[in-house]
Amino acid sequence: MKLDAEIERLDKVLARLQPPVTGRVRVVWWKAGEKRSAANRPALVRWVRQGERWRTSRLGLKSLVQKAPKTGAFFHVKDEIREAVRELSVLLNKRSAVVEAIGHFERGMLTFAEAGEELLRESRVRIDALEDRAAMLPCTWRDGQQVGTQEMYVSEEDQALFDSL
Repeated sequence: MKLDAEIERLDKVLARLQPPVTGRVRVVWWKAGEKRSAANRPALVRWVRQGERWRTSRLGLKSLVQKAPKTGAFFHVKDEIREAVRELSVLLNKRSAVVEAIGHFERGMLTFAEAGEELLRESRVRIDALEDRAAMLPCTWRDGQQVGTQEMYVSEEDQALFDSL
């Protein structure tokens, strides 16, 4: 998706603006737990150093700008970080809406396809019956050309009724 490319660009901007210290925010791509159109989902996380290891805490989509780092090593670039996080917030929310819409579309198409299969099954039964009836009638047309005449069968009762008129 084009949204993903822009999200990645903003992550590179954040990487360039922030020093590698506790509190920096970056985009991490989480593997989706459910089958959707997008295999991975981006999320804004805060990196925290605990001893020798780095850990992340996922930041929710609400009020991301307020969660951007502002003090310490980030003080001189806080405005740029806030602007990048604001843009990122818009893109993440839009992407979430798009993925949700795609999921609704896929589920709707599946339902539509299942209904179509039922319609095809019913149609096949009717066509089979029509083919069987057509096979019992004498064939007078072949490839658009008349090859004989067809005598119409009329029961004796119907013929008697017709003659009485």
